[in-house]
Amino acid sequence: LTDNPAEDKYPAWSPDGMRIAFTSYQDDDYEIYVMNADGSGQTRLTDNLADEYYPDWSPDGTRIAFQSERDGNDEIYVMNDDGSDQTRLTDNPAPDIRGAWSPDGKRIAFYSYRDGNWEIYVMNADGSAQTRLTTDPADDVAPAWSP
Repeated sequence: LTDNPAEDKYPAWSPDGMRIAFTSYQDDDYEIYVMNADGSGQTRLTDNLADEYYPDWSPDGTRIAFQSERDGNDEIYVMNDDGSDQTRLTDNPAPDIRGAWSPDGKRIAFYSYRDGNWEIYVMNADGSAQTRLTTDPADDVAPAWSP
């Protein structure tokens, strides 16, 4: 569907099944793009010198959570589905990775190394009330919500 299949990663279908958000390596960095389900209408949503990964659609299809290195560390951001209103939700010296929306769109789960081990956290969709959920000496990563 894309012109760069070797470097296009992390596809995420919109809730209505009409669009796909994905990460693509073009112009020497990874950025977030969207396209129609048939591959047409490819549009770049992020545009900076940092790498950005793991797009995840909000349940209503109006927002996308993603991971960005634009502030020198991996952090969780959200933006509108057209790329506007890009807002940083986390702010930690350790990486915060891969946001996943709750089915009701009110919370985002992610994993972080902020406490010296990879653990699962959850926060409100505005970045408030960041709460650690796991306390395991093994790594806990890649949270997903049950429908």
